Amino acid sequence: MTKEERLQRDISRLAEMKAHEDELRQQGYRYIAGIDEVGRGPLAGPVYAACVLLPPDLDVLGIYDSKKISAKKREELSDIIKEKAVAYGIGIADNNEIDEINILEATKVAMRRAFEECNKMLTPNNGDNIDYLMVDALKLEFGVPCEAIVKGDEKSLSIAAASIVAKVARDKYMEEIDAEYPGYDFASNKGYGTAAHYEGLRNKGITPIHRRSFLKKFEENPNTGHSKTNTDSKEQNLAKKVYAVKKGRTTGIFMTWEDCKAQVDGFNGAEYKSFADPQDAMTYLGLSSGNKSGSKGTKNNNATGGASAPAEEVLPPGNRAYVDGSYDSSSNRFSCGVVIIETDKNGMSETTELKAVFEDDVAALQRNVAGEVMGAKTAIDYCLENGIDDIEIYHDYEGVGKWADGLWKANNPLTQGYKQFIADARRVMSIRFVKVRAHAGNKYNEMADKLAKQALDL
Repeated sequence: MTKEERLQRDISRLAEMKAHEDELRQQGYRYIAGIDEVGRGPLAGPVYAACVLLPPDLDVLGIYDSKKISAKKREELSDIIKEKAVAYGIGIADNNEIDEINILEATKVAMRRAFEECNKMLTPNNGDNIDYLMVDALKLEFGVPCEAIVKGDEKSLSIAAASIVAKVARDKYMEEIDAEYPGYDFASNKGYGTAAHYEGLRNKGITPIHRRSFLKKFEENPNTGHSKTNTDSKEQNLAKKVYAVKKGRTTGIFMTWEDCKAQVDGFNGAEYKSFADPQDAMTYLGLSSGNKSGSKGTKNNNATGGASAPAEEVLPPGNRAYVDGSYDSSSNRFSCGVVIIETDKNGMSETTELKAVFEDDVAALQRNVAGEVMGAKTAIDYCLENGIDDIEIYHDYEGVGKWADGLWKANNPLTQGYKQFIADARRVMSIRFVKVRAHAGNKYNEMADKLAKQALDL
């Protein structure tokens, strides 16, 4: 998508997201606020909510679901929203309240506090109060007409603004608390159950900001995060379930029921299942061909072996980048090819092709690998420039993912710089790596390989 096309999309989106609020004003409502929360799913930290009342003539582009824009853009928009808002408020329910009354009720408490703070800011100016409230999915009883809108942060400008303000505020808190409780990677994972977070729990224990109600299974068995079972190995294997969320706040595979429940509890139309075999979970989500006798595949195609997915198959929602590298011994140059696919919730995909050539005698010692590393960097740079904050990178050289995830030692300038680049990028976006097999018939992998060769005119 070109910059002009993105601009037109944002203009159209702004009009669509203001339409319902404009209709409400025509019905006589004057102070229409949106409310949203962030932080229902993490293992640690509070849940935050924000309530925002925008002026009718707000013309700021880019206000959308906070999860779908970059951290840098969110921070910029949060400042603009708070500056231009008629009123806004932030409410918090801490981990102790979450453990005492459960996450759903604590979320409502945070929302009420945000609503009350917003009203306090509004009342001194004109003596009025919020007279209509829109909220993302939840039903609230705050003494004013309240409308629950499923996926409200994609449909209402006020709810989207609230989601941005809440997320920026909570992210800042988790980054600050990281210094007080080092070793859990709170600055990066914001309290969610990442591998680094679980490793911190095993090494350093549970902190005063952890939600113990979310960690019951971990406390029973820190090595797996699952409940203790009979010592029989077959029963233990069956006990180690994974949970696949097909429709929820976040889709994917979760290792604990608490993490899964946080994505589906209160979510209208949620779809999820538990599986003893992770491969079955991947098949349920459309992440592999489901052929257990072969290697695991990539999303919607069996890129690691077997028949390719049919061309007409619709990709699941999400952002993917296929990267490959090439090397020309005659010129000692290396190159990358990148195919980025952005798929929306309706299965509509936009594909962007990128290629670049590099001259670096030291990095060139890694030949094709240098190109594939630079392909991953090129894909991430594109995401950062275009407000994409979640990407899966498909690569065929194992080190591209291993160096990024700290599983291989980076022992030369290329890999050391790459490892640091990924660490920095992960502070503002989610990046996952998927190893595939080279030249196994996946069309996107082949496209990336062809682009890399084209860059070198090979």
